[in-house]
Amino acid sequence: MDMSNVRDIRVFYTRRDAAKYISHLDINRCFQRALARSHLPVWYTQGFNPHIYITFAMPTPLGYESDCETMDLRVIEEISMNEIKDRLNAALPMGFRVYKVAAPVHKPDDIAVCDYQVLASAPHKTGAELEVMFREMLTRDTILVEKKTKKGFKEIDLKPFIELKSLEAEDDGIRLVLRLAAGTTININPTLVFDAFSKLCDVELDCIRVKKLQVYTDNPIKDEFFE
Repeated sequence: MDMSNVRDIRVFYTRRDAAKYISHLDINRCFQRALARSHLPVWYTQGFNPHIYITFAMPTPLGYESDCETMDLRVIEEISMNEIKDRLNAALPMGFRVYKVAAPVHKPDDIAVCDYQVLASAPHKTGAELEVMFREMLTRDTILVEKKTKKGFKEIDLKPFIELKSLEAEDDGIRLVLRLAAGTTININPTLVFDAFSKLCDVELDCIRVKKLQVYTDNPIKDEFFE
């Protein structure tokens, strides 16, 4: 195949409502089918079992909503970014919406941190009480947890990887934004943080709702969006 016309494309999309319960493997299949239905001029892998080439940077865990998912693919003909967006949106199921298509700027290895919005509540605890408890946890010298790795479970200290951006008490719980380490070297998700909160503060949480808000690169000067 002549590769001179092949272009790398990055698709930015949201994942909302019931779509948060779809596993990453099924999301991969979902986009494969949507690309096939859209009849976009996408590049297929070569070999015995050709399939549409797509990759995802830091996919969101099951059960989380997201405002900032990305998928990379290749196209083999000239086509506008808006047309790719419109044709994909027409083929995707409810819960997924493409909001931008552009040429990739960064590599997945450039990802450094991620912002998450979390809503949490606990029976018999007011939002004000939970706020005090969470802030007290963050004042500890260490926040030790067991994190699953490819080689098994490993104890790590979460504290260096957590930045509290905002925290508000509500009638039935707390609303907060956490900036957590992300990427290929260390990746912390809010579930791990709140598992530690529940254990260290002896509080049983009955509801945790998470939305991924934005992904940033390792630019040390400013908050640079992963694009």
